[in-house]
Amino acid sequence: MWQFIKQLRRGPSGANALPEVLDLSRVRRVLVIAPHPDDETLGCGGTLARLAADCDIHVLLVTDGDGGGGLPPGTSEARKTEMENAVRTLGIANELICFDAPDGRFEDTPAFRGMLGALVERVKPDWVFLPWIGDTHTDHARISASATQLLKHTQVQSLLYYETWTPVPATHVVDITQTLDTKKAALLCHETALRYGNYLDAVMGLNAYRALYLPPGERKWAEAFAVTPPRPNRFD
Repeated sequence: MWQFIKQLRRGPSGANALPEVLDLSRVRRVLVIAPHPDDETLGCGGTLARLAADCDIHVLLVTDGDGGGGLPPGTSEARKTEMENAVRTLGIANELICFDAPDGRFEDTPAFRGMLGALVERVKPDWVFLPWIGDTHTDHARISASATQLLKHTQVQSLLYYETWTPVPATHVVDITQTLDTKKAALLCHETALRYGNYLDAVMGLNAYRALYLPPGERKWAEAFAVTPPRPNRFD
């Protein structure tokens, strides 16, 4: 994996390359893989809000979001409802897709890959947003690794790794200044998560920092991604 990270971060000359501004104009079908409720908003909510008017966006919630069993009964259903509200706030019309894998205990299984493969075949996304493969959250890293291995054998054009707990080695950024308020409103839908962590201030700080890669001007916010085509020789 670390060889992949080093390859991803280097430009054509072999030197570290600054992130580019991502061109959103050509994508038409998108799949978002979220391990838990709120990951979709934290990692790429501003970008999804920009894409929503012109793209067919499908969002997959992989786990049941119950906090690994350590949260009150009914948490799973409450968080799914919160995520549905967040997705609608971002402007996404398609129904939330739920796989209900155990939260905090995700295991890569043939059943998971079969369901994800069937979903990809149905949706036929141009781009797939997924958690960073090097994330420190075990669910995030395992889900990303499993999805990456499957997606490299599909017709998906680009994998866009987003950041939540661990910063990505960014290759691209998206200016979310105009959709920042929408992202905030979507995150506020995740009331359960916000009771346990100050994710709003954390992600606003991260998005302000990532805006340093945008052209200078008035105050801006950005989301960062590690973007790569799913080619086998980039991951083996």
